[in-house]
Amino acid sequence: MSRKPRVHLIDGSSYIYRAFYAIKELKTSQGIPTNAAYGFSTMLLKVLREMSPEFLAVVLDARGPTFRHLAYEHYKANRPEMPESLRPQVPWIHDIVRALGIPLLEKEGYEADDIMGSLVRTLSAQAVEVVLISGDKDLLQLLGPGVVMVDTLHDRVFDREAVLARYGVEPAVLPDLFGLMGDSSDNIPGVPGIGEKRAKELLQRFGSLEGVLSRLEEVSPARIREALSRFREQALLSKRLATIDTSLDLHLSLEALRHGPPDVEKLRGICKFLEFHRLLQEWTSSKAEGELSCREVHSRAELGAFLDYLSGLERVALWMEQGEKDRAQLPGMALAGDEDSAWYIPSGESLEGLLPILEAETPCKVAHDIKAAMLCLGARGLSLGAVGGDTMVASYVLNPARRAHGLEELAAEFLDLKLGERTPGRAQEACQRAAAIWLLHQRLEEELSRVGLRELYVGLELPLIPVLASMEARGIRVDTQLLGELSKEMEQSLSRLEGEIYELAGSSFNINSPQQLSEVLFQRLKLPVIKRTKTGFSTDTEVLENLSRGHPLPAKILEYRSLAKLKGTYVDALPAMVDQRTGRLHTSFNQTVTATGRLSSSGPNLQNIPVRTELGQRIRRAFLPAEGCWFLSADYSQVELRILAHLSGDPVLREAFQRGDDVHARTAAEILGVPLEKVTAQMRREAKVVNFGIIYGMTAYGLAKELGVEQKVAQAYIEGYFQRYRGVRAYLDRVLEQAREKGHVETLLGRRRYLPEILSSNTAARKFAERTAINTPIQGTAADLIKLAMIRIHRRLQTEGHGSCILLQVHDELLLEVPEPEREKVQELVRQEMEGVQSLEVALKVDMGWGKNWAEAHC
Repeated sequence: MSRKPRVHLIDGSSYIYRAFYAIKELKTSQGIPTNAAYGFSTMLLKVLREMSPEFLAVVLDARGPTFRHLAYEHYKANRPEMPESLRPQVPWIHDIVRALGIPLLEKEGYEADDIMGSLVRTLSAQAVEVVLISGDKDLLQLLGPGVVMVDTLHDRVFDREAVLARYGVEPAVLPDLFGLMGDSSDNIPGVPGIGEKRAKELLQRFGSLEGVLSRLEEVSPARIREALSRFREQALLSKRLATIDTSLDLHLSLEALRHGPPDVEKLRGICKFLEFHRLLQEWTSSKAEGELSCREVHSRAELGAFLDYLSGLERVALWMEQGEKDRAQLPGMALAGDEDSAWYIPSGESLEGLLPILEAETPCKVAHDIKAAMLCLGARGLSLGAVGGDTMVASYVLNPARRAHGLEELAAEFLDLKLGERTPGRAQEACQRAAAIWLLHQRLEEELSRVGLRELYVGLELPLIPVLASMEARGIRVDTQLLGELSKEMEQSLSRLEGEIYELAGSSFNINSPQQLSEVLFQRLKLPVIKRTKTGFSTDTEVLENLSRGHPLPAKILEYRSLAKLKGTYVDALPAMVDQRTGRLHTSFNQTVTATGRLSSSGPNLQNIPVRTELGQRIRRAFLPAEGCWFLSADYSQVELRILAHLSGDPVLREAFQRGDDVHARTAAEILGVPLEKVTAQMRREAKVVNFGIIYGMTAYGLAKELGVEQKVAQAYIEGYFQRYRGVRAYLDRVLEQAREKGHVETLLGRRRYLPEILSSNTAARKFAERTAINTPIQGTAADLIKLAMIRIHRRLQTEGHGSCILLQVHDELLLEVPEPEREKVQELVRQEMEGVQSLEVALKVDMGWGKNWAEAHC
């Protein structure tokens, strides 16, 4: 007996909005919003993958009013307009659906529900089963024999029994239910005073809305009877609005709904344009078995042949199969000298035989994340010489705003190649990756040369990799006992704060629950609501800071949160992260994360430990140098303002630095019109905020908020600043003009930040791009200069035979571990390299400090 045909009807409009709100702020590097298109695509692919539909269609609401709007002008009047960032994504979604070989259905004047309802009617009459893919309760009225609804977002299946269990009425009676109780989501009025429970009771007794209205004399109590009588026409209208029109003649045969073959080239084009790097792999081919020559090394003879092969190469690509949990594990390694052949060395074979090649200057080595390879080999006592390239870093230099720099994504985009699963021990897959890296490196270097970024890549980012690997491998010593004592103290402080919070609140509650905190602040204490969220009233930091001006409880909450975060993130977490083999803490310095070019730190993040708070200082005291060593902290002094003075050429700002003035005090005197000697600490603090606010493109509103002054006062500060520093104003205008013209800005060393939204019609997006354009050349140049200084310091420490080493880089500060006998020489070496790293019109200055812990060393 043959199986009945089955059609899957996908509620496309519902999917689009679900995707839009589920994924936030997803854009291409060119600023094109893609959150809805990406989310929709992944949801659609999940249906295709898990349900394998033979017949299906994506059904959409047509633009413009429907017959329901004509019948009732307030229908869906509570729905906001389509968001501006969603509108341009809809045509892309249409293209994706069609390219997937899926019929796309819409009809002017009707909703997607009506098309689906009409298809259910015609297909059911042909003994075809129908699966509705949606989470919309309005479609439940269509359920019956051979018709079910699947909510893929929550993995739920609805049939007739599920509707009866949830609503207490048959699916076909749901419009009657909404006719009585109304539906706020569609702004259907219903009958005032009748809720779901009463509506259900009436329908269970009288069968339908018309049945209720025809026997009003039997309805009780009197107020319900009177409401039904008074709002009779409104109830009938509400039912009509809630009823899906199943009468449309769509002239569609079952065959017209057959899933056709995908247009792979079109899908690849869409994915490349929208930068759907992971989805691109869905439509990328793997290299066929046999296209890639993969030879395995299992004997001395094979190793010898392999070494002979490598010795004649200029460049070799390396792929290492590292363990998921322990990156020092090495199940196997593959090396490739071209795109068509590679060699695989299993973990059981001796890697020592590769030492001559691994440590040699030729061939140079390229890899994807070569730092990880260096650390893995280093943990086994092996080293990697002559770093020739890193495809992950090359991708980052080309486009720092790109979301993913994974090998799989890059191979799919640049090589049209789909890589197999990462399965340790499988020679063919490892060889495929090594060969892909070899070819990918060539393509990326060509692209870097084409756009003028090769010098930044070769001269700065590549030489930095061994420095970072050395820092990570060395790690830093931590006093776990001191942290344990601090944890106990903080626990007592949290307990004390808890009691004070409960006293101010009038009762105990879960301080970490936003909902319970919201109830205390806004319902019990009647504090003003500052900001709303989808689920209620916001209790974020900004709100609590606002509220703390009028009540002590929000300030206590902020203090509690800050203390709890420091305790959990650092004081309690750091001891558990100490490597048992080395007895030191090993953070990772991420080179391909920030769009500005700055390094980030993770596992743990040592860049976010507060500098100026007492608790932050106490945490830093737990970081110790090795026995017989000191910490040297070298921190650039006002580096971003010095870079601004150089880039802008402003004579007043340059002169202040050249005279050695206190620039913040000088700015206070200039913009407030007071003698320098009359500048107070408060004036200097405000001027400092103005100085750095200008660098970050801060508006009068933002400055007023930061300083706690009225907006007109902040505006006067900004105007006063630009009145005195006219060169800075002219420079910022120049930067914005160039950004609009070229679509990007550059640092002094040529690093680019692409800013497509600089011309956006969306005011918020455009203003953000303008602030970024102002800040990037300054902050990015500061990031480039400290990287360059790190490279030079590291090289000199090695070539001059010093035992000192760089341990940490935190924004504009370097922390070095220095043996006692080397203190004087290393201090002078570090000063020379940091202050002389780049010739600027305003000299770079470094503040330096020594200590037996990090807090003591920090200047």
